[in-house]
This record gives sequence, structure tokens and C-alpha cells, in this order.
Amino acid sequence: MKTLTTRYGRKLPFDEQRWSLRTDNYTCQIVGEREADYLLLDANTLVTWVPKATIRDNAYEIVGDEVTLSAGVYANWITLPRVYQSQNRLQELFMAHRELLFRNRARVLSRGEYYFLSPDSLRSGGAYMGGFRYTLGALLEAMEEKAPGVYFEEFAGYNDLYLVCLSGSPLSGMHHSLFWSDELYQFLKIDSSQSRLPGGFLAAIRAFKEAVNPGYGGLSFQGEALEQLLGELGVEV
Repeated sequence: MKTLTTRYGRKLPFDEQRWSLRTDNYTCQIVGEREADYLLLDANTLVTWVPKATIRDNAYEIVGDEVTLSAGVYANWITLPRVYQSQNRLQELFMAHRELLFRNRARVLSRGEYYFLSPDSLRSGGAYMGGFRYTLGALLEAMEEKAPGVYFEEFAGYNDLYLVCLSGSPLSGMHHSLFWSDELYQFLKIDSSQSRLPGGFLAAIRAFKEAVNPGYGGLSFQGEALEQLLGELGVEV
């Protein structure tokens, strides 16, 4: 267990080994066998069926009951499928319960694994600029701090808004924005037909990017971490 220090000085417990797969040891133990496959146990204590043809075609030598794979084969068969599955679970759960998460910011900001959750929908960008992603914790912490670029005391006829996602054009200034309202306890979609961003789109997205401080924690099991968080909030998943 280590302690994560966030951008704004929070100290969060973070068990990195629990939530991140090791990717530096490609030696596996053969613990089972069927006609076309070996059952491999790897350094992460995961068991995976891998075709015997993959072992044979890559000329991997079996020594006793162990075989050492290449980094590419190890990732293709063992780690990447689990990471993709967990990321898909994260996105599914986030979209179903995001209002609950935004209403419980303190809980999300209580542990490092929650801070590093990075659902696919948390991304922003502009035409000709590219995009960037950010973690749920980085966004919610900036909200708690009412950081410039995230907090809008008044905008488009609403009070106390927090920018969640932003896209648009630095040339025309047009934008499509998603905000969280602490007044209404819900998300609001606002675009340039309703209200222009103060200072224009380019200034707004630069300030937002600075506030959410893009970065990742490298969690492999994000879906499982969100399941744990939702359980703490009383949600059965």
C-alpha cells in the first residue's frame, strides 16, 4: 500500500499491485491441458487458455512445466483481453451511475483507485487541436477546488456549474459542453447557440485542460474498482 498525493494535496491510500497487472514477467506455468490448448498460470495469478499452436509456431521452449512467452503474445492472450473487458465494464457502469458519482465526490476522492478511474466519456478537444483525456478524480478534485476553467459561478442562466466535457472549434468559437449543476444535481448540455464561452472556446479549453491536469494511473482493473466504489455507495452491480 502506498500513498498517492494529488495535485491539490490530498493524501489517498492506493494499493497499486491490486489494481494493476504486472507486465514484466512473461514466464507462465502450465497447470492444465486440453486437446488444442494449454492452461497457463502467470505472475499475476491469472489462468488463461492459450492455443498449443501459438506455443509451437513461436518455438517457445517448454522447460518442465514452464514456458516463457514474448511480450506481444503475453499481452495479446493474457493482459489485453482483461484490460479491454474491464474498461468496457467501467464505461457501462459509469454511464449508468454517473449522477450518483458526481453527487458523492468526497467518496470518489477517498482512494487512489477511484481517483484514477478514466471512463472513455471523459475526454475533451477541439478541431485541429486534437483531444485529451482525464481521470474522474482529477476532474472531481478540480470541481471541489472550484478551479478556474472548471467552475462557472454563472453561465447560460445557471449558477454554480462545473465543466465536465468540452468540444468545439478554436476558429469559429462554437462549442458543445457538458456541465454538472450543483443547483439542479444533474448534467446540463449547453452549446454556443445558447451561450458563448467567456473568453472564447480556445481560452476555455486551455483553462480546462490546465485544471484537470491530464494523466493516468495505469489501472488495469478499472471496472472492478468502480464496482467496489458503487458497492460502498449502496449500489448492487
